[in-house]
Amino acid sequence: EEFFLETTKYNPHSPYSASKASSDHFVRAFHDTYGMPTIVTNCSNNYGPYQFPEKLIPLFINNIRHRKPLPVYGKGENVRDWLYVVDHARAIDMIFHKGKIAETYNIGGFNEWKNIDIIKVVIKTVDRLLGRPEGADLDLITYVTDRKGHDMRYAIDSRKLQKELGWEPSLQFEEGIEETVKWYLENQEWMDNVTSGDYQKYYDNMYSNR
Repeated sequence: EEFFLETTKYNPHSPYSASKASSDHFVRAFHDTYGMPTIVTNCSNNYGPYQFPEKLIPLFINNIRHRKPLPVYGKGENVRDWLYVVDHARAIDMIFHKGKIAETYNIGGFNEWKNIDIIKVVIKTVDRLLGRPEGADLDLITYVTDRKGHDMRYAIDSRKLQKELGWEPSLQFEEGIEETVKWYLENQEWMDNVTSGDYQKYYDNMYSNR
């Protein structure tokens, strides 16, 4: 139940997360060995416009629109902290200009949700904006086998960034989701271009329940 701090030791449970952890070690090593001016940031799950639709929120917005199944890993109880992408960009800009060299800063939304609850909020928002009855697409939820080594909770503590540089998220989650859903519904041509061809093969490999 502890939060991830800037001083927390990395403890990856999958090759995917281990590869991300190793990149941070490389960055710090270049500073220690060669004096390269580096800063490391760790962030919450992002959401917002232009996100590739392998990710949960844009994937589900598109599937709801087209009445396709919504694949939920395990029981949907994995917890993630969510951050609107514009707030992440603001934080990176602030850290780049005002952060201390060789420091680490966490960028978090203070906004933890279970996946299944996120999905229900997305369904409710899409249904309302499409003029469908509330909850009309809840039947699309389809539980699939959880990923191996899938962490149950990510919780970022970004108080250091708030205290030292004065950053904080500008949007509450419900506001950010409203803006995000509207963008994807209004940019279906972009979504169609991204989800054609090779992406469909990726989708089938990732979410088939074989």
